[in-house]
Amino acid sequence: MKYPPIHTWFSQTAQQFGEQIALSYGEQQITYKQLEEKTNNLANFLILNGLTKDDFVYIITHDSITIIIAILATLKAGGVFVPLSHKIPGKRLKNILLQIPPNWLIVDQSVLGIIDTLDLFQNLQVIVNNNSDFIPALKNNKTNEYQDFWNPRSLNIERDPDGMCYLYFTSGSTGKPKAIAGRLKAISHFIDWEINTLTIEQAFRVSQLINPAFDAFLRDIFVPLCSGGVVCIPENLETIIDGRKLVHWIDKQRINLIHCVPSLFRSLLLQESPPNQFSALQYILLSGEPLLPADVDCWIQRYGKPIQLINLYGASETTMTKFFYFVKPSDGQKKTIPIGKPMPGSTAIIVDKAGKVCSPGMVGEIYIRTPYITLGYYQQPDLTKEVFIQNPFTDKINDIVYKTGDLGRIIADGNFEYLGRKDRQVKIRGIRIELAEIENALQQHPLIRESAVLAWKDGQENLYLCAYLVGTKTLDTSKIREFLLDRLPEAMIPTIFQQLESFPKTVSGKIDRRSLPEPQLQQPNRPLIAPRTPIEVELVKIWQKVLEVNPISIEDNFFALGGHSLLITQLMSSIDLAFQIKIPIKTLFESPTLTRMADSIDTLLWLQETSTTNVETIDMLEEGEL
Repeated sequence: MKYPPIHTWFSQTAQQFGEQIALSYGEQQITYKQLEEKTNNLANFLILNGLTKDDFVYIITHDSITIIIAILATLKAGGVFVPLSHKIPGKRLKNILLQIPPNWLIVDQSVLGIIDTLDLFQNLQVIVNNNSDFIPALKNNKTNEYQDFWNPRSLNIERDPDGMCYLYFTSGSTGKPKAIAGRLKAISHFIDWEINTLTIEQAFRVSQLINPAFDAFLRDIFVPLCSGGVVCIPENLETIIDGRKLVHWIDKQRINLIHCVPSLFRSLLLQESPPNQFSALQYILLSGEPLLPADVDCWIQRYGKPIQLINLYGASETTMTKFFYFVKPSDGQKKTIPIGKPMPGSTAIIVDKAGKVCSPGMVGEIYIRTPYITLGYYQQPDLTKEVFIQNPFTDKINDIVYKTGDLGRIIADGNFEYLGRKDRQVKIRGIRIELAEIENALQQHPLIRESAVLAWKDGQENLYLCAYLVGTKTLDTSKIREFLLDRLPEAMIPTIFQQLESFPKTVSGKIDRRSLPEPQLQQPNRPLIAPRTPIEVELVKIWQKVLEVNPISIEDNFFALGGHSLLITQLMSSIDLAFQIKIPIKTLFESPTLTRMADSIDTLLWLQETSTTNVETIDMLEEGEL
């Protein structure tokens, strides 16, 4: 089936719903007509200043509206969009830019310092983001020649539906991120499926909660923008990670559909909300990690049938997802939630170790066959050939299947069941992580001789990482954490660092990972220092509840005791309830010991009690400047 290019589809929708709201971001609202003109303007600007077919346009900004404009404009101009997180560590960004040099950069001011250290980009064009007004201007243009550029005329550039239109970087087992090259028609295939399957209509309000550095972000924006709906964007990150704020935002914005990972869904369940909560919500589509039956059961018990949960499955290599399953109330009593069946335009089989098709009930690797897979890993043909293989069950040369590396089976009702990974890849809060990439980064530390990283489950079934280290001397884990934060995204930083005298080895001399000890969430010989102030006493109670650890010393580190980003949301909510204070999330990361956290709370409480002359000081603290 032929689908219109996704940017053309949006333009057609914009013509139909011109004066209706397309993007909602706090008090700011942008109509379809305005969004169409802004994207046309940037596309014309890119072409005028030399963008040619398949040029790479890297997008590194905190502003979701700018990202949406830049993606649409790049597609209209014939380029390839490459979104990266604005929080990407400097060394990782440099490695990516050196690996696949960009032709264009659309960036926040904060990124320019890193870019300026790279001398090899002689012909690089840089546009500095000025948020959603987004009047494009080239960096270092002293005359501001383009400051008043405005050309909203529509473009008619033909694009190959099988051609490359984006790169998304994912974790790589070699220590280098892999760039997945997506084809244009594959985006439209998924968007068409969701709009038609769920009957998404005009004014349907869809949340934008997914990090733009992942291809699932395309669901957030194009499902509403191709159906006359509204992309609803939270005003800040804290709204997403604070479960109470997120619940309030969903209700206030009257969200109809949410795409999210199961761990974020779980944060909604942790809130004490009434059964009539989410009155406008109709669908929650979950992907990125296994959906737990216990979470489904809790949801059904609290909210009943009106809100439909849908479990999605698929890899970025096959473009977003390719399986779907409408969750039933009885699924909460199962051992696992099925991933369902392939959506139209896709098929799948289970293959055993001998390369034979598995009968129903037998466990094997999931193979996906669809014309809407990606083009593979950019400039890595050997790696591409390992997983994008000729269909072993036909003689057609161009019949390609994708080996997912996931184990599964077909159950009695014909649905597929996901059973885990074949290799050492894991997904934590929806982010795909190659454990070998973390180990590779650890091995670069001068005091580490050997390293191994494993994933474990906490008491709430959330995955976390433990790094086992053998060093030349006693290692300072806080400094190891800082070392990694300059090289890896926050999601890839181990929660626990455990130093061993030596590693258990197999007969062949390899690290015997199965024999590594269960993580010690507490230092066994640490001094136990009791709380000294009322704030510390209350914080000890909060930590014990959130971390499920007892006893707590005021010198303990939240992360060393098993804390991770999901537990931070519970911690923030508990602190807010106990002290009636909103502690900035940045403070929690930078002051992770209980005593330093207590000092931050004490300072905020003091500032609240003083006169309004301290408003500026409070603002600076909340921005992390004090």
